[in-house]
Amino acid sequence: MTLPDHPKLSPAFEPFLAAGGPHDRREAVVIYRGARVDASRPRGRLRALGLRLEHVKALAAAGQAVEARLFDAYLSAARRADPHGPPLAVEPIAMGALPVARVEVTRATLPLLARQPDVVAVLPDQPVRLMRPTAVAYGALRRAQARRGVTWGLEAMDAPAVWGATRGAGIHVAVLDTGVHADHPALAGRVAASTVIDPLGRRIRAEPMFDGGQHGTHVCGTIAGGRTEEGVAIGVAPEARLLVAGVLVGTATLRTIMEGIAWAVEHGADILNLSLGFSYYEPLFTRLFAMLMADYGVLPVVSIGNDNHGNTSSPGNAPDGFSVGAVERRPRGRPGVAFFSGGASLVFPGDRAAAVTKPDVVAPGAQVYACIPPTPLPDGTHAYAFMDGTSMAAPHVSGAAALLMAAHPEASPDLIARALRETAWHPGGHRRRPDNRWGHGLIRPAEALRALG
Repeated sequence: MTLPDHPKLSPAFEPFLAAGGPHDRREAVVIYRGARVDASRPRGRLRALGLRLEHVKALAAAGQAVEARLFDAYLSAARRADPHGPPLAVEPIAMGALPVARVEVTRATLPLLARQPDVVAVLPDQPVRLMRPTAVAYGALRRAQARRGVTWGLEAMDAPAVWGATRGAGIHVAVLDTGVHADHPALAGRVAASTVIDPLGRRIRAEPMFDGGQHGTHVCGTIAGGRTEEGVAIGVAPEARLLVAGVLVGTATLRTIMEGIAWAVEHGADILNLSLGFSYYEPLFTRLFAMLMADYGVLPVVSIGNDNHGNTSSPGNAPDGFSVGAVERRPRGRPGVAFFSGGASLVFPGDRAAAVTKPDVVAPGAQVYACIPPTPLPDGTHAYAFMDGTSMAAPHVSGAAALLMAAHPEASPDLIARALRETAWHPGGHRRRPDNRWGHGLIRPAEALRALG
């Protein structure tokens, strides 16, 4: 049985369901149309944390009626269409904070779910992978950075130039990653909240918070870390607060990520940093990004992937995601795009006729120095490391966005992203932007701050 070509159904369902029979149950994630609340609220983001959290609670409460109507209708239609089939389960994700749910489907019932008027998108609960660094080193370059007192990445973006005006205070950046070694001295006082999401989507409180690898701690350090013992500044927005969800501890799926996103929204996230992706193209993830920006005032920042030019990773290639490629240091100090950094010009299925160029921007993503959990090696224990990857570039952009949001609390996520794009430096000049190597160019927080007024 071939699935119908429906705009609400992910094309990944065909291989996802291919191995099973017509009545075999599979888990799907549904994004549905949330209820509108407080239509008079000001445009842009709700800046005060208390107001943001009240807004999220109001959205969740209003969405309960939509959810009940939608899934009652779906389960009734499924019973009529397949009276001898297995009973199907429906389970809200994230206590209703986002209009997403886990739903069991079969080949027979999946089209019925897509026909429900409140459904926005249906995606298979597929595995999600970490954008692992292409290289990790523990020794070189330290002396040069110690002389300057700042990492080369912060220097390349000229981030310290804006610290007199903004250091990211009051902004919450959610890091969905491998967790965090919150006791690291460079992160002292910066982790506002943390959780671990297990493979079943359950939230686990871990004390002390741990990192299932090194990646999450390194990303957190680049966003909001302080200074090393040698006096090197590593964080773009050193006064931002971090919300850390360990979603890549063990097996991670789309459901795990959705739970982590919802947890971050419930805790007042302004920015999501996602250094992760799927092994397939997922065009419908853009619906979630659009909802996060428009209804929740959250900017999603996503790594484009480490599979070289001509390739991109989902959801970094989603039209509404703010995707980031990586630059490296070149001779004479001028940055160049790293060989591993992804990028492509894409024509998306459906009603989008124009090509979409990814990444949106680039940022330092090679030989990036930041904190890691203490790691014993033959030459001693290391608490800092150099890493290469677009997952090192994304936190530079998340930190820059935090600087701008702190300085301009009235600005919407779209306006923040536009300022970073339009003021970026491209070696070919303004008329060459965007291309699928540089995007719009290397971000320049100081120029973006001036553009916002």
